[in-house]
Amino acid sequence: MNSGIVIKNVNGYFYVQDEVCTVHECKVRGRIKKNKYSLLVGDRVEISDDGFVETILPRKNSMIRPAVANIDQVVLVVAAHEPDINLLLLNKMLVMIEHADIPIVLCINKCDLADSETDELVVLYQSIGYTVITTSVYANLGIATLKEILSHKVTAFAGPSGVGKSSLLNAVDSKFAFQTGEVSDKIKRGKHTTRHASLFSLDDDSFIMDTPGFSAIEFSDISLERLPTLFPEFNNYVENCKFSPCYHEHEPVCGVKEAINSNRITPSRYAAYMSIRKDIQSQRKRF
Repeated sequence: MNSGIVIKNVNGYFYVQDEVCTVHECKVRGRIKKNKYSLLVGDRVEISDDGFVETILPRKNSMIRPAVANIDQVVLVVAAHEPDINLLLLNKMLVMIEHADIPIVLCINKCDLADSETDELVVLYQSIGYTVITTSVYANLGIATLKEILSHKVTAFAGPSGVGKSSLLNAVDSKFAFQTGEVSDKIKRGKHTTRHASLFSLDDDSFIMDTPGFSAIEFSDISLERLPTLFPEFNNYVENCKFSPCYHEHEPVCGVKEAINSNRITPSRYAAYMSIRKDIQSQRKRF
């Protein structure tokens, strides 16, 4: 029996990379198909010598969209400029990842274009408690730091189009471009069209997850009660709220709203909270 990690799923075949970086093409035993847990990219598994997945090892986490398992962290990439940062989108993505209880590293790329607004964003998100790094492929800045962050972890990259995610990964390890191109040639799809989650190996225990779903923002499984807990800075002030739960909207005594009025919580973060709250309420009305 051999063990490894599922790196991709193509047409019913699961590709498992073992501890010596050999990739095995495998099918799944019928008893696993009937199990309540479907096999996901990122799963640690045991495989037989005749090419069958025999056991799915316990997961530390999993997501529905994208359908992946055992992510150690998400590197959320935005650009200082070109394109400019969309704060609402950034905050929505942070909430989605917080809901999955996966550690987040915020990477502000193209820092050679940074200005005072960029510096303010770094300070803001660091004050909330996020790890923030700044990078530039053009100026070769922060690449060593990013490489260290990726070491010995399964990392999903997320972020809007055009922020330089692929360029960053190519700067970390040139073979990333080869691996993505190789998969695209095999399944005959465009090299920038991701339809299935895949893992790309940096070394025997460091993987990059390329996913089709991390840019799709959905809050259908987040409750109104859960939402405030996904803004870490709110937690410092909820004890001053009169009501529990407090939705930090119309309540007469609210520690969070007091913190906003005294500039201890940034208005853009509260605006994102209210926007997502309205999204969730609208989804509830449809069902």
